[in-house]
Amino acid sequence: MLKKVKQIIVVTSILLSGCTVITPNKSQYLIDPVVKTSKAEKSSCKDKSIKIAQAFSATALMSRKMKYTYDEQQEFTYSESAWSRAPSRAITAVLLESVRASGLFKNVNNYKSRSRSNLILETNIEEFVQHYEDNNTKSFVKAIISFSLVDAKTSTTIDNKTIEVQLNTETLNAQGGAKALNDALAEILQKNNEWLGSLCR
Repeated sequence: MLKKVKQIIVVTSILLSGCTVITPNKSQYLIDPVVKTSKAEKSSCKDKSIKIAQAFSATALMSRKMKYTYDEQQEFTYSESAWSRAPSRAITAVLLESVRASGLFKNVNNYKSRSRSNLILETNIEEFVQHYEDNNTKSFVKAIISFSLVDAKTSTTIDNKTIEVQLNTETLNAQGGAKALNDALAEILQKNNEWLGSLCR
C-alpha cells in the first residue's frame, strides 16, 4: 500500500511539473536622470539646511508598475516592463541628489533624518506617465511636479513652483517612455534648482 502511495506521489509530481507556467522576467527601468547642475558660488542660503520631504503622489506612482494611457482617457499597465523602484521614492532620491549638487545650502538632509533643518522642500508628483494617441502611432510623456519651500520653524510656505515638461518618445514602447520620462525629470530638476537659486539671492 505504501509503495502505491509513493508511486502516485511521483506520477502526480511529474504531471504537475509539466503544467508549470514559467513567467518571463520583466524588463526593469531606472529613474536616473542626468541633471546639468552648476554649483552656486554665491547664495544667501549657504548657512541654512534644507530637508527633502518624501514626495506626495497618486497611488499608482507608489508601486513599480509602469503605466501608460491611451488618448489620455484609458489607463493601462505594461505587462513585461516595470520600474526598478517606485517613482515616488526614486524621484525623492534624485531630487535630494540634485539639490545637494546645486551647492545652494549648507546641508541637504533626507526626510528620514532626525536633524533639524531651516527649510523643508515639499514635492507633489502630479503626473509622470507615458501617453499614446492617434491609434498608437504617436507617443509622448508628461511630467508635472509641484514644489513648495516651507519655513520649518513657522511651517509657513515661502514660495510655490509647478513645473511641467512634455516630450515626444523616440520609440513607441516602454523603453522609449522610460528614456523620455528621465529626460523630462532632468529638465524639471534643473528648473527646480534655478527656482531655489532665485529664492536664495
